[in-house]
Amino acid sequence: MIRLQPMTSEELERYLARSIPAYAADHVRDGQWSEGEALERSREEHRRRLPIGIATPNHFLYTIHDAHGGRVGELWYHLRTETGRPQVFVFWIGIDAAHRRRGYGSEALGLVEAAVRQRGADRIALHVFGVNVAAQALYARLGYAPTNVLLAKRLDAPGVAATRGSPRP
Repeated sequence: MIRLQPMTSEELERYLARSIPAYAADHVRDGQWSEGEALERSREEHRRRLPIGIATPNHFLYTIHDAHGGRVGELWYHLRTETGRPQVFVFWIGIDAAHRRRGYGSEALGLVEAAVRQRGADRIALHVFGVNVAAQALYARLGYAPTNVLLAKRLDAPGVAATRGSPRP
């Protein structure tokens, strides 16, 4: 059994100190951003999303704790009503490496689902980088399905052979 505890300002600062460079690195790795711009772009995205930190309206930031009260990860989601009905976007769910594969991520997402249903939300969405196959498998087991897929091919990667033939209709 886990519990979600609202983040303090200090916990948010520690989270951002790890998250901003990691998010920048993920975007460099997937080819979206150049290394020279990535860190500043990541900082700007985080500033835009959380302009007043933990007090930003409709943003919910938590630390995840196990049954013994030990911190095992973090969770951040946004409740929005752009479609006329409340929906949730999970910006981050992360379980610390030492605590993975124990069901904490599944349980945390279950708590989010229960909480946002009470607020009338009818959808939870999230983003996962293509290289994160473990997270993709978790989300599929929990009933998340792709809503769109962005594919890319690195042309400068060694050993990449061109596909021959015409595309299928």
